Amino acid sequence: MIKKENLKQVLLALDYIKKAHKEEYVKEWISFDCCITVDFKNEKIIYPEDKGMIIHRKTTCNFSEPENFVVLECITSLLDKGYKPEHIELEKPMPGGHDDTGGFCDIQVKDNTGKTFLLIECKKENEFEKFWKKTLADGDQLFRYYNSYRSAQALCLYMSDFTDDNKLKRYTNIISMVDNEEYLQTDKSLKSFKDVQSENGDKEDYFKVWKETYQQDYATSGIFESDIDAYTVGKNKFTVDDLEEVDNDSIQKKYHEFATILRQHNVGSHENAFDKLINLFLAKIVDETINPSELQFYWKGAAYDDYYSLQDRLQKLYKEGMEKFLGEQVTYIDQKQVSDAFHLFKNDPDATKRTVLNYFKQLKFYTNSDFAFLDVHNEELFYQNAVILKKIVKMLEDIKLKTKEQNQFLGDLFEGFLDDGVKQSEGQFFTPLPIVKFLVSSLPLEEIIRDNSEIPKAIDYACGAGHFLTEYASAIKEYIEKYKKTPVSEYYKEIYGIEKEYRLSKVSKVSAFMYGQDDIQIIYADALANNARIFDSHFKVLIANPPYSVKGFLETLTDNERSNYELSAYVSDISKNNSIETFFIERAKQLLASDGVAAIILPTSVLSNGNIYIACREILLKYFEIVSIVELGSGTFGKTGTSTATLFLKRRNTNPDISEHYLNRVNSWFNGDSTKDIVFDDTDYVLEYCEHCGIDFKEYTNWLKGSDHPTADIFAEYENRAQDNAKYKAIKKKKITKKYTDTDKEAELKTFIDTFIKDCEKEKLYYFLLCKNNSCPVVVVQSPKKAGKEDKNLTKAFLGYEWSGAKGSEGIKYLGVNNAESDEDELIVANKGIKSINTPLFDPININNPNKINHIIRENFTTGSPVIPSDLAPYVNTYNLWDMLDFTRVDFDKAIRTSGIESKITPIESKYPIVSVDKLAKISRGASPRPIEKFLTEDVNGINWIKIGDVAVGEKYITHTAEKITNEGAEKSRRVKPGDFIVSNSMSVGRPYISKIDGCIHDGWLLLSEISSGIDTEYFYYVLSSEIAQKQLFDSARGGVVKNLNISRMSSIKIPVPPKSIQTSLVNQLNDIENQISSHKATINSLIANQHAIMNTISGDKVKISSITSYITTRINFSSIQANKYITTDNMLQSFGGITENTNIPNVDKVIEYKIGDILVSNIRPYLKKIYFSTQDGGCSPDVLVFRVNDEKKVLPKYLYYLMRTDSFFEWAMSDVKGMKMPRGKKETISSYEVPLIPLDEQEKIVKLFEDNDRKIYELQNKITTLLSSQNNLINQELI
Repeated sequence: MIKKENLKQVLLALDYIKKAHKEEYVKEWISFDCCITVDFKNEKIIYPEDKGMIIHRKTTCNFSEPENFVVLECITSLLDKGYKPEHIELEKPMPGGHDDTGGFCDIQVKDNTGKTFLLIECKKENEFEKFWKKTLADGDQLFRYYNSYRSAQALCLYMSDFTDDNKLKRYTNIISMVDNEEYLQTDKSLKSFKDVQSENGDKEDYFKVWKETYQQDYATSGIFESDIDAYTVGKNKFTVDDLEEVDNDSIQKKYHEFATILRQHNVGSHENAFDKLINLFLAKIVDETINPSELQFYWKGAAYDDYYSLQDRLQKLYKEGMEKFLGEQVTYIDQKQVSDAFHLFKNDPDATKRTVLNYFKQLKFYTNSDFAFLDVHNEELFYQNAVILKKIVKMLEDIKLKTKEQNQFLGDLFEGFLDDGVKQSEGQFFTPLPIVKFLVSSLPLEEIIRDNSEIPKAIDYACGAGHFLTEYASAIKEYIEKYKKTPVSEYYKEIYGIEKEYRLSKVSKVSAFMYGQDDIQIIYADALANNARIFDSHFKVLIANPPYSVKGFLETLTDNERSNYELSAYVSDISKNNSIETFFIERAKQLLASDGVAAIILPTSVLSNGNIYIACREILLKYFEIVSIVELGSGTFGKTGTSTATLFLKRRNTNPDISEHYLNRVNSWFNGDSTKDIVFDDTDYVLEYCEHCGIDFKEYTNWLKGSDHPTADIFAEYENRAQDNAKYKAIKKKKITKKYTDTDKEAELKTFIDTFIKDCEKEKLYYFLLCKNNSCPVVVVQSPKKAGKEDKNLTKAFLGYEWSGAKGSEGIKYLGVNNAESDEDELIVANKGIKSINTPLFDPININNPNKINHIIRENFTTGSPVIPSDLAPYVNTYNLWDMLDFTRVDFDKAIRTSGIESKITPIESKYPIVSVDKLAKISRGASPRPIEKFLTEDVNGINWIKIGDVAVGEKYITHTAEKITNEGAEKSRRVKPGDFIVSNSMSVGRPYISKIDGCIHDGWLLLSEISSGIDTEYFYYVLSSEIAQKQLFDSARGGVVKNLNISRMSSIKIPVPPKSIQTSLVNQLNDIENQISSHKATINSLIANQHAIMNTISGDKVKISSITSYITTRINFSSIQANKYITTDNMLQSFGGITENTNIPNVDKVIEYKIGDILVSNIRPYLKKIYFSTQDGGCSPDVLVFRVNDEKKVLPKYLYYLMRTDSFFEWAMSDVKGMKMPRGKKETISSYEVPLIPLDEQEKIVKLFEDNDRKIYELQNKITTLLSSQNNLINQELI
């Protein structure tokens, strides 16, 4: 919008000149000897009235309304065009005399004879669409003005805008009021504007002619363009130069316009609609390519065009496009061809011609065509569809699709329809452009272009809409021009896209043409099948987002094609297998040349699932180096809800083949062959493996030479697992005979166990060597989480975009502020595209920004030594690949944990026996009847339903529950009896509680029942609560895949078990300490209750907080405060706990200022009761409300703080919130909370009393901490 703040920039863009030493901008027109002066000091616009311009009232000659600036720009443009100042009148009142007249026309332009030539109504940016809708509805102001003068040749609704990239944009909707006599002769029933005038009709009559005769035709150009002379309206033909490139704002409007058209005409199939839209794109691109000087893709107007001619032109363009761009033949017969075919008819040729032409029309137009948005099978439906087609053609006709720069029009439409219900057939979903740019910019493309003497081939083998191909082509252009002399087009010829779905293959080719990358090769085929144009080991770059979870995909391949894949050996039923993503990984292995790089988006299940996914991970580890794994949350791809892991890979060298080499080396060691140890000098790897797995190196090497296996626990576990094997059991069942003795059986069993163990260790050592030869650490990127869960605000700030399904705002929305706690409205950056987004993933302006994640990944590709800036530390870690696999498990499934391998558990040393928990209790998991709401009951005889919320950290017993379930629900759950232990297996991992009640538990608990008689119940509780067990519990619950405690991990926890008498003695001492802790807690509760009681007795005049405080919104630079003085809702403590020091550096420029004595309240989830009385100066996030007392002579800040630090205050805040999942308080409601105002001396007494109480509570909490520590020390002293 043009406004006062940017008016000077607008004037400079219009060639105004600033006067020296004055706040005035002037533009002169020498040919008219006139000028316009804009006086900023007096906020006046001075038009050339001295040269004949008439201004009827001065309302548009000041700075009072933004619309006045639109008028200024319009008049400037009229004078620039050559309209004389004496022919222009402003704000002319409409004379009476006709119905529905009156008002003031913004601009009236006369011709050289003095007749009204043009009526212009100016609107500001946010009003233009609204008033145009009114014009379409009843004619509104424009027809009312015309009704007064009845001589204008055209009416114009006008708007000009100044975009954020400092460009002036003009919008004109022009209605011709000149009759087309030739057109009117074709149908005598058509009424003309001249008829209305002769009948002395009114506004409604003129409007009716425009609507019914001329079908509300209007033009968006024809007055101000360079090839239009003054006093002329309209264009005879349109060229490519008349088309405009669209910005993000225009894109959103076009998308909304398209969606509105579909809604208005009840077009239900969005997939079909989008398919037809792509056909129109193709036709338009052909038009821009082959008809640049006389375009055919536009509606010429009801007076000059008809629906048959329009569709005929479109079909011809589409046919040429399919043949030229996609090599596909499309049947098309020109109307003229048919007409010409009749020149040989002699007998009654005209009648025959009319008859056959009518049949031809029915066949050609009254059937479904390439532009049928509706199901067309008769004339009526043809016309219904034609109305839709015309509207969409008009929507597209004035924009340019073939551009040098990548525009996201096509992409945004894809994402919008994806979000709005396009079917996700065959596991496909489309990649948002920010993710496309992130992936492409993370690859070492500069080095690949620079260092390869031959043109590197690139491929996307599931190219969909072609986003990756066009982005890759755009990215390498700079490097080709920098390092090579070969034309860019030659490099484009080596870019391949494969797409199985015909519709999408067409889209990707259209997309390439839109970006001027005509030579990109799109292949309509199955990427997993053989293809004569695609050769293995030829590609240097592979970027893709392949489909996943597609049942029966192998049935489309031949037996020979399936045999090309190692993974086929793991498929038993090709009709049911749906693991298509694993085959795409193996296909990448086949296609990439040595040192080729890849970025592949996959579901996170690839990293951890079993069965065929294990074999898939073996392919990854054998044939690729893993450079980075980027885990993106479920909000990345709209409503697909899929959590993904993008693998950045580098193909291992195939000459020599590292995977083959290390397999040979491991086989040599296990066969006792050490002859090549000196040659390869690699025995240190065996030592490193042993150290990594906690195995004695000497024992291990002796075992390889034939001695007994090492004494490490894992070997005992191998032996147990071997004995569970079916083959072992079969040997055990063999009958003893004279030929097969007990000794023979024992020898066979021993051989089987030895072979089993060696096979396990051989595999582990092999993959350890492969991991060791990953030439770089693995950069692991994870989207941020809150309390272990995805958070919508954090995710969208991380990605730099969000999704919207709201009417008028459909599709992807780019965010310009990387701060999850900013107000929603502040995040959306209007009129800016992807270049404006702020995300830690990449810098859209500078892809080499070292403070972005893409640079870290690219650096890891090229140097293997990435540097992680401190502000990216919350998202980015680096791990050694061998630390990401768990080599300590018997079942070595090669799962890749993105949080690194779980911590080693330090062995416990004790004078007492060490026993695992599974030997002391039966461990089982809770179970949840679903849906739980069905089984909840208010019956007092119901079964106690034990939830984590029923207990608090530090409590020992479970004595009651808030809810109960039915007997039917209990049957679907897990029963708990008094004396049983339950342990949290998620959230507060490993917290034990003793049940004193009967009940049931859900799957968020583990149950320890049938407690061994050899262990005292309370001893068991204290040890499980102590550091001895808690450290093991915490470590066992870590890992990139398993983020909670399960039965096997709980089973492995080991604790000392002294004699019962020692247990009892220790419990007595611990109980004594526990009694002291309980006493302190009781005193704290009493002090808090006392404070609340005092609060309730305070009486005084009630005043609203808003009347005694100011709500602070002052923003300051983050750099002006100390980082540890930054407060967010995250480092504010629940239940009136104050704050903890901030340790994370936020990615923000501005923060809300707070000062000593301010009261800070968390506005997110008010029920958490987060409040802080500031003892420092600093800054906070927008979700922390800052209140500052206006007059400390009337209200003590700390007195108000204590009044707000109450349950009643936060209950008030919760009484009126926005949102359900994450309620947000309303500032107005919170500020209206009433507090009693008492004399200052009484306030001081209360503050002193409460401060004394706070000190006592603080001292007691410190004593509790000390006592808890002494409990731990006592346990350690006795047991460790």
